[in-house]
Amino acid sequence: MRHGIDGPVEIRDRHGRPLDHEEPADGTVRIRLGKGESALITAEDDHPDLTVRPVTANAPAPRWGLPA
Repeated sequence: MRHGIDGPVEIRDRHGRPLDHEEPADGTVRIRLGKGESALITAEDDHPDLTVRPVTANAPAPRWGLPA
């Protein structure tokens, strides 16, 4: 995969554990994933908050999927 992140990267599984990977070229990584597995690729030492939660609308709007 070509990721476009400048500098070193970290690749982790959904539990935050490091995943084995290869870096065959600058900006490219090769990761072996099984069916249903995923990987998170971030810049080294970048630990984003991955909590899924509601967000506040930036303008008045009806709830998505509900009648206005």
